[in-house]
Amino acid sequence: MAIIRRMARDLNFAVEIVACPTVREADGLAMSSRNGYLDAQERTQALALHRALMRVKKMWDSGEKDAAKLVATGREEIAGEKSVRLDYFEIVDGENLDAVKTAGDGAVVAVAAFVGATRLIDNVVLSGNALG
Repeated sequence: MAIIRRMARDLNFAVEIVACPTVREADGLAMSSRNGYLDAQERTQALALHRALMRVKKMWDSGEKDAAKLVATGREEIAGEKSVRLDYFEIVDGENLDAVKTAGDGAVVAVAAFVGATRLIDNVVLSGNALG
């Protein structure tokens, strides 16, 4: 979203950017055409991404704002699924995508990982509103 906002601003496009929640499967996996590349076992393993994001969101909702602690928790959750190879797990500013030390309202928890040969990405916005 931040990249699209920046591009629209830089190119002087007269558009309104509207954020929408990620569309998810019933089990929480973000809907993606890439999911079709996963076999049944890999699909189950891929749920580690969503579990990690939700664990971090729950900690944040409970008051933890230290980005390093939150990231460590997310990475730990992913590490529990041995066949998932983490590419990155970061918390960034939702406006400019810079890394943050303190995860404030609007920060984005972003993850990318390989499950088998398939690279999956997902994110969650740390916020009390419906888009978080």
